[in-house]
Amino acid sequence: MNISKHQTIALSLVAAIMAFASGCAKESSLDTSGMAKAYIEAWMNVNHPGVKPSGLGVYILEDKPGSGAALTDEDLFLIADYTVTDLDGTITSTTYEKVAKQLGTFKYGNYYGHDVMMLDPQYTKAGVIDMVSGMRVGGTRTALVPGWLNVNLDYDTAEEYEKKASGTNAIYTITIVDKTDNITDWEIAALSDYVNRNMAGTDSTMFGYYCKTLTKPTSETTFSGDTTFYINYTGRLLNGQVFDTTIEDTAKVHKIYTQSKTYAPMCVHPASDSDFKTVTISTSSTEEGSTVVNGFAYCLSKLRPFEKVICAFYSNLGYGSSGNDPVIPKYAPIVFEIEVVKDPTQ
Repeated sequence: MNISKHQTIALSLVAAIMAFASGCAKESSLDTSGMAKAYIEAWMNVNHPGVKPSGLGVYILEDKPGSGAALTDEDLFLIADYTVTDLDGTITSTTYEKVAKQLGTFKYGNYYGHDVMMLDPQYTKAGVIDMVSGMRVGGTRTALVPGWLNVNLDYDTAEEYEKKASGTNAIYTITIVDKTDNITDWEIAALSDYVNRNMAGTDSTMFGYYCKTLTKPTSETTFSGDTTFYINYTGRLLNGQVFDTTIEDTAKVHKIYTQSKTYAPMCVHPASDSDFKTVTISTSSTEEGSTVVNGFAYCLSKLRPFEKVICAFYSNLGYGSSGNDPVIPKYAPIVFEIEVVKDPTQ
């Protein structure tokens, strides 16, 4: 009978765990956490013999040091690329477009690129934070993160994680692209660079917000609170990727067209008071409007008849620390090109 490599490994793991359990049975039976740890130790013994756990208990399988600045305790955020697999080698998550295409999971309109990781167990897995400790910008590290560390929990010791936490075993390969102790400054720098390259001569009129007129309005007066008007718009990330549009041809060009969506100008309901945040949009003047992110609302509140503008703003005026998965990443500045158009109902 032929036995495959995976079957051989599986049999070896079972044998190793049974031997481990048998050795302990004389004193006490293994609890769930003990079995989980025994399995990881057996898997490592078969696949990476001699590699010992470090830090809280991650196993560093491969390490390519970077030449950039080293991580410090003051760094609160990493900008990184990664691929995550299970212990069988099946990829479960990736930031790489090329890998997503190879897997057949790629979808136009979804974001693929650097991820912002906050170095806090509330937001990033404790084992991931542990595995990147000591790395430098430009470095790549692969590590096995046991299930009890692949969790968003914060304990003081490895023993507490082993006894109290439970998650899925995973192998992470992480490349650090950048780091910062101030994500707002990092965003503003990226936004300023975009504006300098694409909106030359534009000054910020509100912190983290820029707007440039592309087509002059037919009147210098903004719309009053009781006057609706219509717009076409296209939303992009700083890398040029389109995530939303009211224009059918634009959607088709950028391969985000869907038959379930109606592509047509949207009706803007201006703020009835001085608070731009009350601006809403809908499909018609008779339909109740929906709120939009603050940067978009602010831009709409300043529009004049038949004006065309491009506005760009940081994530505090957009989708913030959460993003809008899977199309807008965390801490992402975004760009809207907006044009006031004729009422399509007339």
